[in-house]
Amino acid sequence: MVIMRIKGGLGNQLFQYAAGYSLAKRLGQELLIDSSFYPTQALRGYKLPFLAIDYTTQVEQLPINFRIEKNKYINKLFRILDVRKFGINNQYLLETRSEIMQDFFTINKPTIYLDGYYQSEKYFIDYREELLAQFVPNYSFEPEYIEAKKHICETNAIAVHVRRGDFVETQGNSNPNRYVLDDGYYKKCIQYIQTHIEKPYYMWFSDDIEWVKKNFGDAKDSRFISLNTTHPDIDEMMLMTECKHIITANSTFSWWAAWMKKHDGIILCPQKRYGNIEMIPSSWIKM
Repeated sequence: MVIMRIKGGLGNQLFQYAAGYSLAKRLGQELLIDSSFYPTQALRGYKLPFLAIDYTTQVEQLPINFRIEKNKYINKLFRILDVRKFGINNQYLLETRSEIMQDFFTINKPTIYLDGYYQSEKYFIDYREELLAQFVPNYSFEPEYIEAKKHICETNAIAVHVRRGDFVETQGNSNPNRYVLDDGYYKKCIQYIQTHIEKPYYMWFSDDIEWVKKNFGDAKDSRFISLNTTHPDIDEMMLMTECKHIITANSTFSWWAAWMKKHDGIILCPQKRYGNIEMIPSSWIKM
């Protein structure tokens, strides 16, 4: 069996599930989910149960060596020492660097525990269509979503994602990938869109929509979307996939919206890295 440790927000949960699903399919094994990160987590919610994903089993009891190895202190030591694979019959595969783990593509053990973010389509591109079919809500959309989708479908919609939130609070910390994009990035992207797309209509999505309105509130042909549905994060990601083009942030949330987008079109993303060094597909345009 393959056990995938799920942690982080919606975007990271999709990366982790996609990697675990891909490995389980390759090995012909059952995929189990370890979601024990979430009961003590206030900032991020566990979102996979609200998607039509192809698993039914949460792991109930990890093998004792996995329970020891996932201990935050032991885990941190292994990351510092760059110990990526350990165990004998039961294999623990730990992502220690923001680069592709080649062991992922060759590992073959009766029980495998995956721990990391696995932020590259290289881990799961072979199962793209299967994943797209699963990464849809398993609930009915509410009227607010349906109205916004209708507006998107009637325009030459450009999804624009602005990620701020906890990134603003943690500026200057030791993680170089957690940086805040300023309004200059978005103005540059909009200028590019204006010269390549006729009659663009900008659909703004953000975890800080008031900042967006303050800085871009006078922009013509714009709509600022902040849903009050039961699952606003999933719903807003789904709305972004309906747009014809997308301006992403340094965010796994808009990465997935772009990767799942239903139309061939322009995808703009930050030039500066914000995840795995092989995270950005070659067809995306770095600004």
